[in-house]
Amino acid sequence: MKKLILATLAGFVASMVSGMIAYMLFYQDLMTEMIATYPESMNSESDQNFLVGMGAGLAQAILMTYSFDKMNFNTLKSGALNGIWFSGGIWLVANMNNLFLFKFYDVSLMMSDTLISAAFGLLAGGAIGWTLDKLK
Repeated sequence: MKKLILATLAGFVASMVSGMIAYMLFYQDLMTEMIATYPESMNSESDQNFLVGMGAGLAQAILMTYSFDKMNFNTLKSGALNGIWFSGGIWLVANMNNLFLFKFYDVSLMMSDTLISAAFGLLAGGAIGWTLDKLK
């Protein structure tokens, strides 16, 4: 149980750090533009939603850790490689649903977010795999 908790925390921290970097480089300007264009549809007070976002990241880290442990993706390399498809796949489905539901969502945003999410998966999956390896 200890290794699953520590691996989850490692994946969560890696995901949060990469998420902050991606926000500064990609999402911040996009969110500012979307709030200005669709003020009734967007939450401009991100503080209240920050915990929801952290909860989503924690849920994904738990899911990845448990799955990786069961599938023996327990090295840095196997965690990173499988984190790409795992996270990219989850967010491809979510982004395709957003593309279906929202007029302001377009194919380029869907693809960009999916690729960024796959990169999060590489980093989080690598951290999870590395931690699982060290705590065998």
